[in-house]
Amino acid sequence: RTNTVYKYCDEFIINFLGLDRVIFLPGRFQNVSISQNETVQAVVSTIPSEVAFITLQFHTQHRNATISYTRMPGLGLSLTAVDSGLVSALRRDQTSLTLFLSSPDGNTVAGTGVILSYSSTDPVPGACNMEFDLEIDPNIYIHYNLYETTIRFAPANLGYERDGAPPACSQSTGADTRWRLQYDIYQYFLPENDLSERSLFTGFQAVADKQGMMENGKRVMTLESTDVSSMVFNSIPGQGIIYSVIVRDPLLNTSASYVPAHTYACSFNSTLDSCQTLGKISTKIFFTITGLAGLFVFLVLCGFGATVSQCMMVSLCSINTTTVRTFVSIYSLPVVYFINKSLPSRVVTWSAERIMGSEAV
Repeated sequence: RTNTVYKYCDEFIINFLGLDRVIFLPGRFQNVSISQNETVQAVVSTIPSEVAFITLQFHTQHRNATISYTRMPGLGLSLTAVDSGLVSALRRDQTSLTLFLSSPDGNTVAGTGVILSYSSTDPVPGACNMEFDLEIDPNIYIHYNLYETTIRFAPANLGYERDGAPPACSQSTGADTRWRLQYDIYQYFLPENDLSERSLFTGFQAVADKQGMMENGKRVMTLESTDVSSMVFNSIPGQGIIYSVIVRDPLLNTSASYVPAHTYACSFNSTLDSCQTLGKISTKIFFTITGLAGLFVFLVLCGFGATVSQCMMVSLCSINTTTVRTFVSIYSLPVVYFINKSLPSRVVTWSAERIMGSEAV
């Protein structure tokens, strides 16, 4: 995957500038601190010949880090996120690999990373990507709001030998194509009320690979290749959750893990949905009282003869006045928060737009 010209140019720059090097061993986590305006060289050496491709994943708690095939990140050659990873398909005689880590914002970033290796019979996560920038994208993309958390990922492809041609992604849906692959969706809950970096890194160490997630996580759904590669969960603000996808080849009985991703359904950088205020007693009291007030508004506007679910279906009894609907939307936010904090996590089939109509916040 790494362009040969880029590779030799990067090696010259590294030797000339004396960039920091971190040696990664397959399956062993390395904690890495990336200083301001620093590029860290992630090196894997002595790669066995039976390894066909390698993934490097890197995780931070809430600050973005950039992982790149080249020293100078570029479109299609790098990814900037709190949970990021790259897949490198190996050449026939290749025994070492170099990737790069940097801070995109000029701030010091601390994270943890791991290298995972796979054989030619294992599926390649994200190798049939048609949506995201990377040619092969093993990452899970998370979007959340107060009501729901959505994960998306790119379809995988069948494995192939070093220097071999990858199987076509768009051919027929026969048993000898990538359409036989299946995707197991997993959740791993971090300790409740624990927003520490240490807790997060310990969680990733437990579930970063397929074996760890299968043993410690909870499988919530299996998707077929014909299904849309996304899922929706209800949000639990303040609760850390790691999501992962394990792609399986049922014919060869092999599997591979996508790069796990995490969310707290709140922000460490914003005061609007700050994670730091969710655990305070005053916050819980405020949301409880305001949630009850919001519930009262629902009942009054919809009438005591109708159920709340009926009110949702008719979009608050067909009240279309913008002012009234905005008022109800504001008071309904704590209701959803209160429900999410009170019930266990589950897949939901409704969304904020279905509750409040097209003008949902």
